[in-house]
Amino acid sequence: MAPRRLNLALSIAAAALVLSGCPSLGNGEPPPTTETAAISEFEAALAPLEVGDEQIRAADGSVLVGIGDVPGTIRADQQAEFGAAERFQEASVSPDGAWLAVVTSGAAHSAGWLVRMEARQPRPAAFQYGGNITIGPWSDDSRRVVFVQEGPAGGRTLTVVDAGRLGETVEESAMPVRSPVHDELVPEERIYEALAWSNGELLFRVGGERWVFDPNSGEVRPSKQ
Repeated sequence: MAPRRLNLALSIAAAALVLSGCPSLGNGEPPPTTETAAISEFEAALAPLEVGDEQIRAADGSVLVGIGDVPGTIRADQQAEFGAAERFQEASVSPDGAWLAVVTSGAAHSAGWLVRMEARQPRPAAFQYGGNITIGPWSDDSRRVVFVQEGPAGGRTLTVVDAGRLGETVEESAMPVRSPVHDELVPEERIYEALAWSNGELLFRVGGERWVFDPNSGEVRPSKQ
């Protein structure tokens, strides 16, 4: 399969979503500032990433991580592990250039990993049984990243992973994001959307409502935005 290039404009657009505290635009989203819209020098040096089945390369052609660096199975918890690392699907570099979030897939499952650039040792971060994973926005301090998980039935949820608190299993590393009314929503309304990071908290939307997730406390509260 031919390598797929991640468009640099996508990284810029994601950075532009970071909340500035300014009034919302007409579409209800906050406008970008010059500071938050600008891509970091680290990202600029690495992007656009070239994502192939077997390798992820930086803009200069250097290999950042190979599929051989990824464990053959991902440990969901202490009891279960699954095959989900046959090929790369997606990658995103942190704003400070120190971390790489990657998604791999197997015969039926998808996995999310965090890779410390200097070590090239992927750590388990997210897992979706029989579905798909994509990468959401990084926090502006490069500490946390969002993985977007789509189940086989079509529901979409969010997982936040803290690069400083990685464990040996997905269960240890992942922080599922759920609104207080999650169980009250019908399945077709459980479509979570990560909007932006602000002051270390994640703004997201589900069921037509906007919420804020605090990864330090695990608290979810209604957004005032």
